[in-house]
Amino acid sequence: MRRDYLSKLVRAARWYLPPAEAAEVLEDYREIVEGRSEEELRRDLGTPRAAMKQLAQPKAYRRWLAVFLVLSACVLLPAADVVREELSNLFGLFLNYLTRTPRYAELMLPLGTVLAFAWFQRNGRREQALPKWVVPLLMFLLLGIAWVSFLGWLLFAEQWDLLNSLFPEERVWVHRLTLGLDALAAGVIGMLGLVKARLSDRRWRAVYVLGLTGAAACVFMWKMYAGMFWEFTPGWQTPYVIRYIVVILVGLLGTGVSLC
Repeated sequence: MRRDYLSKLVRAARWYLPPAEAAEVLEDYREIVEGRSEEELRRDLGTPRAAMKQLAQPKAYRRWLAVFLVLSACVLLPAADVVREELSNLFGLFLNYLTRTPRYAELMLPLGTVLAFAWFQRNGRREQALPKWVVPLLMFLLLGIAWVSFLGWLLFAEQWDLLNSLFPEERVWVHRLTLGLDALAAGVIGMLGLVKARLSDRRWRAVYVLGLTGAAACVFMWKMYAGMFWEFTPGWQTPYVIRYIVVILVGLLGTGVSLC
């Protein structure tokens, strides 16, 4: 069902304006739109987006767009890194040279977590009830992280027989594909949490942070499987296990704090 003019106006106001200003503007506009058809409102006020955009303070809105772009990059670039690597493997060294980038997935996690918490704590709204889709999406993301952790256990515990039974040699690419899809799903869900944190309750940022965590964990483990060329000397797992645990703990801590 198509949204009516007022509901579109609410979404546009919350996107273009800070929370307090958006609330004041919407109070005024509710009186204006009451009892009028959408055709009349569009004729007199324009589209909801145009009506709210002209009220936005350019400096404040540009600041929000800058934060949004940084947070989007934090959650999407790790997944894009997997795609980049696969394209490099498919098309050879030339594309690999063109797309060579730093290994940034683990750096994006603390940056995105801290920035999302700080921004929405100051520039977000908190409704009384927790949005109903937050918990199911968090559980879905946790399942993805559990799958990544299971693959990590297979590798770090050197469970080669079980690993080969799940992913036979002729299908060795399958586990990398599942990690890539997992990272992509985490990135998309994280973006949903980011947008909803602006348009709705700030506690949606928890979905963003856990999506960011899932993407970082997937990319970390994907690179472990894609680059298994080291010698398996005693204790080789220790630094990798510590790094992976740090990634997960940072993400879970950030998710819990973001629910406040």
